[in-house]
Amino acid sequence: MEERVRHTPEADTEFRIHVRDLVRRPGTHREYSRDLTIVEALGTEVIGVPLGAAATLNIQCEAVTDGIWVSGTFAARAAGQCGRCLDEVHHDLEVPVQGLFVYPDAPHDEGDDADDVFEFDGESIDLEGVVRDAVVTSLPFTPLCEPDCPGLCDQCGARLADDPDHAHEILDPRWSALDSVKDSLRLSDKKES
Repeated sequence: MEERVRHTPEADTEFRIHVRDLVRRPGTHREYSRDLTIVEALGTEVIGVPLGAAATLNIQCEAVTDGIWVSGTFAARAAGQCGRCLDEVHHDLEVPVQGLFVYPDAPHDEGDDADDVFEFDGESIDLEGVVRDAVVTSLPFTPLCEPDCPGLCDQCGARLADDPDHAHEILDPRWSALDSVKDSLRLSDKKES
């Protein structure tokens, strides 16, 4: 049996669109454009659209037999941290948003794809979950400030882009015993002098 995500009427949010004039009128469509202020961050801990960011939602809602088909775009600027050097990263997003918001009494097939199917109350649709899913799946798993970012030195943490010739003398651990003997010989030579 197909699993649907339920959307119930709650307090109005910027992502809620009232579609009462489209309900049960197949073929009818409306376009909506909204400038939003993000009230809850969208994304992951590494990168996402931060709280208070400006965003734009442009969608078209079309009444179909079983509900309302929504398609459009969400645009915003994501901010995060480079996965290699930890510098701040900004990423302009324009992601496609789509989903079918079905009436609670709409029939469904067991073979229907549940990823883009949502249930709604027949009055309004809440696009926050649809937008959140679209944003999270479009963000890079490991954001980079530059595609060839060299990252940080694994010995001291220095930013390698600032000093491309940065290096440390790496001693073979098999010689470390001889280094300690050499150091003790130096100390005994100083005491005799």
